[in-house]
Amino acid sequence: MPISSTLTILISFLLLILNPGVIYSDGKNNNEKIYCSECKFLYPSSNKKMEHCYECGVCVTKLDHHCDVIGKCVGKYNTCLFILFTISSTIYMITAFIVICISLV
Repeated sequence: MPISSTLTILISFLLLILNPGVIYSDGKNNNEKIYCSECKFLYPSSNKKMEHCYECGVCVTKLDHHCDVIGKCVGKYNTCLFILFTISSTIYMITAFIVICISLV
């Protein structure tokens, strides 16, 4: 149980500090730009798979969803880490349930 709880805490800490793929306006005057009507910024056209997160108020590359559990968006750079977080949290909960059931017997 200590291994699964430590792993879950470590992954959640990494999720908090890593950028999910937030796109910042580069300020350069290139011809090909994508305009976000919500952010009111021009972004490079290389970020064609960006979406606006209405919870955070920013555009994120390959936005999957905004997760209220981690308090951030799940995007291009933290999707795999979010899946690991979900798996490790599930393993931790199952382990805790088994330990509680065994202690009651």
